[in-house]
Amino acid sequence: MPEDVPFSEEQIAKLNELAKLPPEQQRAELQKFIKTLNKEQVEFLKKQQGAGTQCIFCSIAEGKIESKMIYEDPSVIAVLDINPANKGHVIVFPRRHVQVLGQLSDEEVMHLFKVVNKASVVIFENIKAEGTNIFLANGAIAGQNMPHVIVHVIPRFQGDEVVFEWKGKKMSEKDLDDVKNLLSDKIKFEQKIEKKEVKEIKDDKASRTYRIP
Repeated sequence: MPEDVPFSEEQIAKLNELAKLPPEQQRAELQKFIKTLNKEQVEFLKKQQGAGTQCIFCSIAEGKIESKMIYEDPSVIAVLDINPANKGHVIVFPRRHVQVLGQLSDEEVMHLFKVVNKASVVIFENIKAEGTNIFLANGAIAGQNMPHVIVHVIPRFQGDEVVFEWKGKKMSEKDLDDVKNLLSDKIKFEQKIEKKEVKEIKDDKASRTYRIP
């Protein structure tokens, strides 16, 4: 544990649990938790909030909170979830503080999900998972509890009782066509124009220069 963090491993685990609660429940539980802290610990929390670094995942990225890290690079981190849906549940997130996926560049999203895919592969190979769920809650209404992009990679096993389901809604052909018209041709990517290199080949015999486009 970093020397400047005055919390035990159990207290850090509790803070991580609180970070995943809905805002109202989080505030209530945090008040109860603060009553168990000493003066130094309370002052530390106040400084963290005052500095704008209360995001648990930013603190993990900065090394201020310990984690069970399995991968890191200059832009992405992968750690074990301390309250896993199943053994081997990994969360992957960008070091940069962004609230929703759309705030990342195309290149950042590509790299994030490259790491997610590799995490899934090693879970299959080393945890012996029978499947994986790749899950992202994008926005509070979608179940996002912390304002930081997090991708869950959840190992799946027969009979594990982890449930992802919803009741499908009936839509008419007209409704489907209306939605199609709203979304069609809206997915666009910035086109990069590559300049063709002009090569020169000298013909010594004829003392001529040919240009190849």
